[in-house]
Amino acid sequence: MHWLATALILLPIAGALAVWTLPLSPFAVGSTALLVSLAEVALWIDSVARFDFSKPGLQLDQQTSWISDLNVSYHVGFYGFSLWLAGMTVVVAAAAIGYAFWAGRERPRAYYGLMLLLTGALVGVFAAQDLLLFYVFWEAMLIPLYVLVGVWGGAGRLRAGPSTWSSRARTGATGSSSASPWPSRSRRRSSRCTPGFRRPTASRRRRSPRC
Repeated sequence: MHWLATALILLPIAGALAVWTLPLSPFAVGSTALLVSLAEVALWIDSVARFDFSKPGLQLDQQTSWISDLNVSYHVGFYGFSLWLAGMTVVVAAAAIGYAFWAGRERPRAYYGLMLLLTGALVGVFAAQDLLLFYVFWEAMLIPLYVLVGVWGGAGRLRAGPSTWSSRARTGATGSSSASPWPSRSRRRSSRCTPGFRRPTASRRRRSPRC
């Protein structure tokens, strides 16, 4: 049993709660978020130093039973590839927070808190070894990502942003493409070709779809 995987998940989440709740100035909010993100990078470097890449299998894991009847547990840890994915997450997040601290952001308390929460949830996605825990982290990751893209995204954030990819991400999490709320083009076309569909008039018959 090891505590590093849990620390990598909880440190940015605790930083997000501190940024949201403590009465800090905008400069102090950005400084706190940057320090937390750099501490997260340092924790990941320590994890890499402790990880034995010559041995296959799960390492730095921690497991605590939650619902024994359903075989649900808090089980986190890293394989070699997932450790590098978590490292990419914390490094990119630290770079994004550092740039935001240098350039400035509107509503810094909300921005830095969401960035830290997103970091912790993403590390949880890569570290989770239980299916239910993975799903919880996946859904928790969508919330700050949705708000960050919708509020601080680019010019096309409303046209091709949260309303489109969030439904696709939820569909990927459940593993079923039928969860999408929008019917496919083939289904929309076939609905017009059913016996109960009312045919257009002669003046508009050229525009009717071919069945």
